[in-house]
Amino acid sequence: MRRSPLIRLILPLALGLTASACVPRYAELPPMSPAELTTPLPLQRAVVNGVNVAYVDSGGEGEVIVLIHGLSSTIGFWERQVQPLAAAGYRVLALDLPGFGASGRPDAPYTPPWYAELIRAWLDGLGVSSAHLIGHSMGGQIAMTMALETPDRVQSLILSAPAGIERFTPGEGDWMKTYWTETRTLEASEQDVRANFTMLAFNYYDEGVERLIQERVRMSSTPEFKGTSVAVSRCVAGMVDYPVASRLGEIQTPALIIFGEDDHMIPNPIFHGGRTIAVAQAGQDGIPGSQLVLIPKAGHTVHHDAPDAFNAAVLEFLEST
Repeated sequence: MRRSPLIRLILPLALGLTASACVPRYAELPPMSPAELTTPLPLQRAVVNGVNVAYVDSGGEGEVIVLIHGLSSTIGFWERQVQPLAAAGYRVLALDLPGFGASGRPDAPYTPPWYAELIRAWLDGLGVSSAHLIGHSMGGQIAMTMALETPDRVQSLILSAPAGIERFTPGEGDWMKTYWTETRTLEASEQDVRANFTMLAFNYYDEGVERLIQERVRMSSTPEFKGTSVAVSRCVAGMVDYPVASRLGEIQTPALIIFGEDDHMIPNPIFHGGRTIAVAQAGQDGIPGSQLVLIPKAGHTVHHDAPDAFNAAVLEFLEST
């Protein structure tokens, strides 16, 4: 595929391959096992469909909120949501999706439908018949898949910079599947990780982002990271192979879409470019009755960049549904 000079310039940045000149040498520190990752509440475990699932549970008698993280993320990415939402009276559940964090790494397809079925089984084990779903990026596509497959189990959808709204041609999808190999994830350097976090995923750099960078770098030295590299590759293929963009009109669940106005990952900078608001508006136009909130200056990890605004929008929406 021939690319314009602009695309060739954007490509290294968009794929997290731009090196930072000076970075802490976390790669020289001891590996960090999945069990050592920071979580907002004590970690619990369950075996679900034969898979070890790590999760946190705030407890309580309120309506249930389930937090579903994005690609290559962990429960720790929700550190600024769990406690505030629980304090508002909700029972908050967040899991490490299998393939990531402290959960198992089975030989599985890692597609949105596979994750949707596993999450339903996990909730069955916890006695939860229905819940509000908050999904970020890939987690948003998983949440929409759940709403399409079993709408009776989804009370509402809160989609945080969701994957699944932006459309890709077959050629673009094939390119992404070919590019995101296991080897690419395994060979990402500390500089690559830092560039990805600070130039693409987050718009605000703080100690929380630095901690997530350190955890990601030190995790890459563990035996479990080979399984993560497999999961990343299969997750990308799964999102491409099980799209939901053409089915947005079938979603009857009350939905709130939240984007940061300065999202550097959506729309995809390699293929589409343009403004985030165009994708956000397509989501609102596509999902009947959905609401849209755009948060100024926030980026792709909008719930971490602007937690107060994000949490306020979520709670206002939940109170109205």
